Order: sequence, then C-alpha cells, then structure tokens
Amino acid sequence: MLSTENLHLEVPGKVLCQDLTLSLEAGQCWAVLGKNGSGKTTLLHALSGLGKPAAGRVCLDGLPLSEIPRRRLAQRVGALLQEETTAFSGTALDYVLLGRFPHSATLTPDISDIAAARRALQLVGMAHAERQALSTLSGGERQRVRIALLLAQAPDIYFLDEPLQHLDLPHQLAVMQLFRQLARDAGKTVVMVLHDIFWASRFCDHALLIHDGGKIAGGDTPLMITQNAMENLYQCRFQTVATSDGNYFLPTLE
Repeated sequence: MLSTENLHLEVPGKVLCQDLTLSLEAGQCWAVLGKNGSGKTTLLHALSGLGKPAAGRVCLDGLPLSEIPRRRLAQRVGALLQEETTAFSGTALDYVLLGRFPHSATLTPDISDIAAARRALQLVGMAHAERQALSTLSGGERQRVRIALLLAQAPDIYFLDEPLQHLDLPHQLAVMQLFRQLARDAGKTVVMVLHDIFWASRFCDHALLIHDGGKIAGGDTPLMITQNAMENLYQCRFQTVATSDGNYFLPTLE
C-alpha cells in the first residue's frame, strides 16, 4: 500500500534516516520507537506527505505522494500530530467535523458528515462533550477529540505521533485497543510513535526502531522488541518480566 524507496531524511547537521526501503501493508499495526530527537516525528511527516525527504521517495499504491492531489491524499492518509499549532474556538463537534472536509463537496457539512463526526466522538468516549467548547476540555479530553477528528476523516492509513500523550491509563488502553481493531478488523494501516514499550509489544504486530545516525530496523514485533534490542536502542539496562501475555521489559537502575 505505502512504501519508501531509499528514503533519506536529515535536519541541519544531523542525518535521521538513511536509505530506508519499507512497505506498510493493509491490516498492519506498527510501533515507531526511538529516543528523543532520533527522527520519529520527521519520519512520520515524510511518510504522510507533510514533509519532503532529502532524497528517495514515498509512494502510495506505486504513485509518489508528491503526484497525488492533496484532497485525494487526505482521503487515503491521515495524521495525528503531537500538538496543534493554532487555537480552535468552536465546539468539540465542530472540531471533529474538520476531518470530513476531504470527503465533502462543499465547506458546509451535511447530515452524513455530522453522523460520522458523532460516531467518532462516541468511539473515543467524548459524545457527551460534543457541544462543549474545545478550549474548556482537559488535555486528555482534547487529545481524545483530536483522535476523533482523525477517525471521522476515515483514511486507509493512520499516522499517529504520540497518540497516548495526556491520556490516563484506562484511555491509553482504550486507544490502543481501538487502533488495533481498526487494523485487524477494518484492514487499516496504523503507524504510531510510542514511548511505552509495553503498549508497543502488546498491541503492535510490527515495530520500527530508529537509532542515532539514521540507522532504522523494522520487522515483526517479537523479533524487534527484545531486551538486547531495547538496551541498544535506549542505551539503558532493562530487565525481562515474563507474564501470561508474553515478555515485557522494564528499565532498571544501574
């Protein structure tokens, strides 16, 4: 579905990604792991068409993203960024309706758009707040509304940059379950930047490890998320905790 060919990403004085060739297929749920500043956000921007690579290309169904009309691209690819850059003065429902613009013939939402937005709010447990001003919600509530906007957009590929930020544990669990279900049952492709190895190993079937210097490794989660791999990635010691659901890794004090 979405692929990269010799992708190279950099910022002034730093290489973030070297010659990455990767395929993201329908039904896959990917975790992107790495230290702060390793290039996780830059990679998501390039994969979603929000950023331009230094070299190489990103293709959707064989067509470079740069050649796909923006409206059509927004119907296929959606991205949840870390933070919104502008304030929004409307209600939660008004905000979620922004996700319907790629599918609407006019700037005025119709009945089906409103229904889709309300379903999205219901999925994240925020239907009760649809008439509430977005600015009056807590950080965690706003994050759930932001996720609802992406759900209302209903793309084929979801790119999520730290979707669990500001969320308490029950809502972290709910969000991880929701996106795993979208991948498994609806055939969506999900790629999410995470800082919690537990959630990544429990809910994602693939993992992408971004090391310093632009080295990136990807594959099946059980092969990628191991104690040795995590120690190399984060440069700290871990201990393995065996559970009925599998092995998990906790950082340890030196």
